[in-house]
Amino acid sequence: MNFKKFKKVSAIGSAILLMSDTAMMAQSIDATNNDLSASEIFAKAEANYSSLASYADEGRVVTTLNGVTSVTTFTTRLARANFYLIEWQQQGGSEVAGDTGIQDVWSSGAGNFLERGYGLQNEMTPDIALDEAGCFSSGAAATVPMTFFNLQWRDEWSGSESGEVRQSDESVGGVDCFVLKSETSGQTKTIWIGKQDFLIHQVQTEMSTEGMQGLAARITDGNPEIISSLHGLISTETHTHIILNSPFLRSDFVPTRTIYTSPSDDDN
Repeated sequence: MNFKKFKKVSAIGSAILLMSDTAMMAQSIDATNNDLSASEIFAKAEANYSSLASYADEGRVVTTLNGVTSVTTFTTRLARANFYLIEWQQQGGSEVAGDTGIQDVWSSGAGNFLERGYGLQNEMTPDIALDEAGCFSSGAAATVPMTFFNLQWRDEWSGSESGEVRQSDESVGGVDCFVLKSETSGQTKTIWIGKQDFLIHQVQTEMSTEGMQGLAARITDGNPEIISSLHGLISTETHTHIILNSPFLRSDFVPTRTIYTSPSDDDN
């Protein structure tokens, strides 16, 4: 597979991860007891993220697509009302060697920027910036940030309610979690939400070849070359070292490696 073709396939894989994330966080119902349903757990998680002044974490996404495994490590820093910095780096798979440097999406209060090593991109809005960054970060720049800011994914990537079912509780990194699973259209989506903190600790997506090709047919307008090149996908996104409500300066939301500055980047 040549480099351009692999990049299209990788982007489709990330798009599929975001599509399923939208469906998993779609429902909102108030809960008043301890015997929580899947929709009630999601509602509590959404409300918890909305109540936070700031959020920071680190983690990684392990993705196997078409038999090639990549590991994307990331750090997240978010604050009200519109401050964010997500940095990620991908390793693994010789086909993506051109994208192994650190990449960033950020806003320090004056503009929304994406830097992937090919020149600064000035995005119009946070949802566009984070949504696009999600494609290149294996979903890491979208899952928690877009939940924190209560943003919506692009319409063509939005999903319908997919019948999440609560599973037996499990532990992720020593954190007791609710486990919620959905299965639809060749895809199995599992999300681990902390039982005490109602935060996302892990998300896993598994998709069959048939499911991948079906969704790719929608995204690529039926491009037969891309569709036929797709096979099964499995991706596990894990969030660790979560820090809540830490005070940040405006300068904390500017990548230290970047040579670009927005008009107010130097203001604290």
